[in-house]
Amino acid sequence: MSHMNEHINHVKLTTHALGDTIAFMPVVEKFAKSFIYPLHVGINKHLIPLFEGLYGNIILVDNTEWEETENTLFIYYKFDKPIQDGYAEQFGMVDFKYIRPRINGSGKDRPIKNKYVTFSIHSTAQCKYWNHPDGRQKQLTSDNWNNLAGMFRKINITPVCVDKWYSFGVHPHFNNAPKKSLNVIDRSLMDAINYIEHSEFYIGLSSGMSWIAHALGKPVCMIANFLNEHNEFELGIDDYLRITDKSVCNDCWYSNEFNSGDWYWCPKHQNTEREFECHKAITPERVMQELKNHPKFKTLLP
Repeated sequence: MSHMNEHINHVKLTTHALGDTIAFMPVVEKFAKSFIYPLHVGINKHLIPLFEGLYGNIILVDNTEWEETENTLFIYYKFDKPIQDGYAEQFGMVDFKYIRPRINGSGKDRPIKNKYVTFSIHSTAQCKYWNHPDGRQKQLTSDNWNNLAGMFRKINITPVCVDKWYSFGVHPHFNNAPKKSLNVIDRSLMDAINYIEHSEFYIGLSSGMSWIAHALGKPVCMIANFLNEHNEFELGIDDYLRITDKSVCNDCWYSNEFNSGDWYWCPKHQNTEREFECHKAITPERVMQELKNHPKFKTLLP
């Protein structure tokens, strides 16, 4: 580690995103261990309760309220490498190894008596969604999730969609929660955590909710083919299943500068028949089969 910490008394994470913040916490904790005094760390104030009491030598503060000084270290999300590696590099860490984050549970009782799985369908750009093969002519997301939810119903597992919105997108297309799932929509973050922490496992996208499940210690199946498989969590974790398809266009996130102002950003095939083919190629049948074949997930299925 470099000597930069000799003059640092505050660290400010410039992104407010849920997943980015969760991934950041164990990295800044490792950095803070080199200090003899607690390090003030500024993050999204709404997320502070997730981490209180879990990370040593850190005082969490609202990253919009303190006066920035020359001793403030600003940390950014870097698009060109795995998220924790990007943070570690800015802290001057060498040979950094992935650290699984931790968050507080809800402290609430199990919300459903029978066996259930949780998932979330929404994200921050259409390229991150599990898009349907028929493209914009249909609900891009609903059919895939609806079919998968039906498969769980057939094996007596309740599919529970935990999300902020029932419907989300940009005109003229919106992604709707599936009709075959129990939909827990627009609840508090702690309510969402309650459903996820008591579920058998979680299925999600490249999104903050997947990081929530991972940080709770839940097995996570992530459908994410638009970015490199080394992004998000570390490969090889025994309760992590990453579903990709290298036979179609994939991994555009690293090789092309993301345009956050374009909801339908698809740098190579936008407005063509191949738009979002990275996720259209992944079928509900394949997801279920990979769950059944995975050493960890198959033990959680009938």
